[in-house]
Amino acid sequence: MPVRAIPLLIGATLLSATALADPSGDAARGAQVYEAKMCNLCHTLGGESGPMAALGGTLDQVGAERSAQWLRDYLLDPTGTLPGAQMPKTELTPQELADLVAYMRSLR
Repeated sequence: MPVRAIPLLIGATLLSATALADPSGDAARGAQVYEAKMCNLCHTLGGESGPMAALGGTLDQVGAERSAQWLRDYLLDPTGTLPGAQMPKTELTPQELADLVAYMRSLR
């Protein structure tokens, strides 16, 4: 019986960890994702721009201009959401995505 309980406990623990992901995201962690994924190479924020800022443009007001759902969709599939977009698809965990969307929504 203990042998069977261990896999179930591990499965329940993994399920619990997934359930703990905050679907609303955290803007402070999102700022860290923004830096870690080097979004600043192609975007301008607060007057600071990367070497390819002309491609990505400014994000200063993106939170006032776009809904959370639109941002989620765009980050997952830029050209599918906005034909002609030059942004590549990014590899994000569900938590990173939620956090980055929360951060983008805070930019107003």
